[in-house]
Amino acid sequence: MEPEPRRAGGAGPPRRPRGPIPAILRRALGHAALATGLLLAAACATRIVPAPTADRLPGPGAAALAEAAGVRVIVAADAWRGFPADLADSVTPMLVTIHNGSERQLMIRYEHFALTSPEGRRFAALPPFEITGVVSEPVPGFHPPVRFGVAPYLSRWYPGWTVFGGPFPFHTAYYDAFYPAFTRVALPTGDMVQKALPEGVVEPGGRVAGFVYFEEVKDVEALTFAARLVEPSAATPFAEVRLPFVVD
Repeated sequence: MEPEPRRAGGAGPPRRPRGPIPAILRRALGHAALATGLLLAAACATRIVPAPTADRLPGPGAAALAEAAGVRVIVAADAWRGFPADLADSVTPMLVTIHNGSERQLMIRYEHFALTSPEGRRFAALPPFEITGVVSEPVPGFHPPVRFGVAPYLSRWYPGWTVFGGPFPFHTAYYDAFYPAFTRVALPTGDMVQKALPEGVVEPGGRVAGFVYFEEVKDVEALTFAARLVEPSAATPFAEVRLPFVVD
C-alpha cells in the first residue's frame, strides 16, 4: 500500500479517525442539540410586558400598577418562578397584588378578572381549585394577607385564615366552564394552588396577593388586564382597573 501524500509545509493536522462516532461523543452532541432547541424555544416564547403608557414599576417581574376608587392593583406579568417552570406554555400566570384603600369591602372572584385584546378576544381567569375534589393538604399563603376573609368554600385549603362571614355563594357555572382547561394539560400543580390568589373579600385597608392564571395568550400583540371592583352586596362594579400590556 502506497503511503498517503504529505501536505506541503509539514505533516499537517492529524486526520479524524474513520468509523462510528464514539457513544460519549454522540451523547454530548445530543445534549448540545437539546440545549440549542431549548434556547430557541425560549427565544420564541410569548413575553408579556407593560405597555409604554402603563405606570411601570422598577425591578424584575415586568410589573405595572393602576388605581381606581382608592383600590390599587399591581400586576406582574413575568413573576412565575414555581413548578412547572414552563407554565407559560399552557396558561398565562400573572401575579396580582390588591391594596384596598377604599372605604368599601372588595369582593375577589376569578370572573372579575380578564385579559382582552383590541380585536375583542377575551382570555378568562381559570379557577385553580377543584372544589368537588379532595384536599390532600392545606396550602400556606403565598403572600400573607391583611384584613382579608377567604371565601367559605375555600376555607379547607386555608386553616387558620379568617373566613368571610357574609354571603359569598359558590359560582358553579364559572368553575364548571373554566376549571377543565387546567385538567386538559395535567394542571394545576400543588405549587400553582399554593401561590394562587384566593377568592374572598378584602376589607378596607386590607391587602391580598397571588397568581391569577389566565387562558393561554396567543395570536395577539396587545392586551388589557381588567379587574372589576365589586362589593359583596352589589351586583355591579363600583369601578374598574385597567392596565395595558404588549406581547413580544
